[in-house]
Amino acid sequence: MSTDLLTDDSCGLRERKKRETRRALNLAALDLVEERGFAAVTTEEIAARAGVSTRTFFNYFPSKEAAVIGTTAEELESYAAALEQDVDGETPLESLRRILAGMLAPASIDRELRARRRRILLGEPSLAPALVGNNIRIENALTAALERRLAVQPGASLEARLTVAVAIAAVRACIEHQQNGGSGRLERNIDQAFERIAAGLR
Repeated sequence: MSTDLLTDDSCGLRERKKRETRRALNLAALDLVEERGFAAVTTEEIAARAGVSTRTFFNYFPSKEAAVIGTTAEELESYAAALEQDVDGETPLESLRRILAGMLAPASIDRELRARRRRILLGEPSLAPALVGNNIRIENALTAALERRLAVQPGASLEARLTVAVAIAAVRACIEHQQNGGSGRLERNIDQAFERIAAGLR
């Protein structure tokens, strides 16, 4: 067996363990907030419930708010890097569709967990600023990546931010449509939404 193969295998194992730890912390945070309310939960308790040290907690999330929301800086960097890459024959809007779909993929977050997280966030008004801040960080990271892909200076053109904002809004609208009893499968609704957007963002 080659050294390269061993390296690939070990890297894959490390990434899988990181994903498992991140998910365990997110689930622990959600469990504790559901049980006792957000204000009564500490980062130490979230770490203990997930079976890791407080130091490990802070390797994944900067705060208990972030642990409840679940998006990590590492994930943001991954999304931005994927958008910055210019895939042959793929428009920026199509790239955003692929990346945002990846965020919603069953391997990343299942529908039951998504609905549970939404219910908790809606039931905890104190988390609203953190959620808004998280959404802004996602939009800013993707906008900066698209600006680099388009080779434009930051803020020199509205195109990148508008494209990212519209794409995120489309996905959010589809999720809200489904959560409020709307018809159709989420994935298909997102496809249709992006097809309609593309007609005006060619």
